[in-house]
Amino acid sequence: MNTRIAAAFVSIVMIALTGCQAAKTAEAPATKVASQPAPVAWYEPEIRAFEEADRKSPPGAGQVLFVGSSSIKLWTTLAQDTKPAPVINRGFGGSKTGEVLAVFDRVVVPCKPSVIVYYCGDNDLGVDGKDAQAAANGFIEFDRRARRLWPDVQVFYIAIKPSVQRWSNWAAMKRANDMVQEHCLRTPGATYLDIVTPMLTADGRPDPTLFKEDGLHLNAKGYAIWTSVVKGAVVKAWERVKK
Repeated sequence: MNTRIAAAFVSIVMIALTGCQAAKTAEAPATKVASQPAPVAWYEPEIRAFEEADRKSPPGAGQVLFVGSSSIKLWTTLAQDTKPAPVINRGFGGSKTGEVLAVFDRVVVPCKPSVIVYYCGDNDLGVDGKDAQAAANGFIEFDRRARRLWPDVQVFYIAIKPSVQRWSNWAAMKRANDMVQEHCLRTPGATYLDIVTPMLTADGRPDPTLFKEDGLHLNAKGYAIWTSVVKGAVVKAWERVKK
């Protein structure tokens, strides 16, 4: 009998202790976790520089906006090459189509352009990317977004270039170009600019004399090729919409 009483007493004590511990746990305040600052996108310094420039000197409406990746950013003779059309250069190096869309409201909207020239998708596919549809969709969404704001805007797509460095992935880049070209054919105000054909040699490969040493970025001769394709179409569009 004494043994059973002792065992019961121990059980009662254990239950009481467990209840106390649970109560203490329930009453204990939740441990605060220090909030981590959101990571800053790699392109923020460039975008903020554009915003600061626009604050100091707001761009006049109705100009020709060039936007996209490093092939636009590094086009240092752009203003001269597209005369008499006034241009705004908003290229930022390394950008992909999703990143251009991410800064659309900050970079494109303040310019209120009448004509837009777009080059991006090269970095989306790089040397091994295969999602040509996503690269094409990046431009298509950009074009639709611009058209919702400005129904009469003229949007030009400079085809993804055939480069020495990324030639091994040309099949995917060509698929993206073909998809965009189809979109432009069925979309009034959207135009596909073929810089591919004049950049290829007789054997159908990229002309190495058009590139800097990295085989990716254009040199002056390469930009002269682009100008021969881009200028006439863009100036004509700008002259038409400014009337």
